[in-house]
Amino acid sequence: MIHAYKIHGENIVLDVNSGSVHLLDDIAYDVLGCYNSDGTLNPDKLKELTQYDESQINEAITEIEYLIDNKMLFTEDPYTEMLPAWTKQTVVKALCLHIAHDCNLRCSYCFAGTGEYMGHRSLMSLEVGKKSIDFLIENSGNRRNLEVDFFGGEPLMNFDVVKGIVEYARKREKESGKNFRFTITTNGMLLDEDKRAYINENMHNVVLSLDGRKEINTR
Repeated sequence: MIHAYKIHGENIVLDVNSGSVHLLDDIAYDVLGCYNSDGTLNPDKLKELTQYDESQINEAITEIEYLIDNKMLFTEDPYTEMLPAWTKQTVVKALCLHIAHDCNLRCSYCFAGTGEYMGHRSLMSLEVGKKSIDFLIENSGNRRNLEVDFFGGEPLMNFDVVKGIVEYARKREKESGKNFRFTITTNGMLLDEDKRAYINENMHNVVLSLDGRKEINTR
């Protein structure tokens, strides 16, 4: 397994199993993108690199193949054969649903980029929320107790969908024999009596986020 990414103008490739870290030029980085996950070259993808001439591409392939041959790229997990079969079965027991990629505050220190996670401000639809519950049930194996955390941004901005997801999960848990535990993380600014009552009745835990120094948070 490899992770390839660009940061601060550099092309960095990490080979997970060997721990090797490589700094590639643009040509080698683009050619590496034409390799399959098993380390074999995909000729169809290679044909798309029309911005480079054949000699440049061949030189990059030679460099990449050298790294593969010397077990510094696409290396196999050395522990695969040592793991019992049951550990290879993925079981999901909890989900953190970013119910709102938006927030009613704009705190400059927010790790979530003032709620938008450096993307577009948007709210999760009920349809996506229901599919998330289905996914959790289908991938939970024999686990009966499952957890869902409503997160953001500020989840109270999308509270109708929160309630819709809880209602759908309660219906599905009867069919599937599961038991859902819900939590919600909020800054508390949008709480009213109706929301408070609903949360007290349906949520097992509430996280109230008061972040930053007192004077910054107050401002």
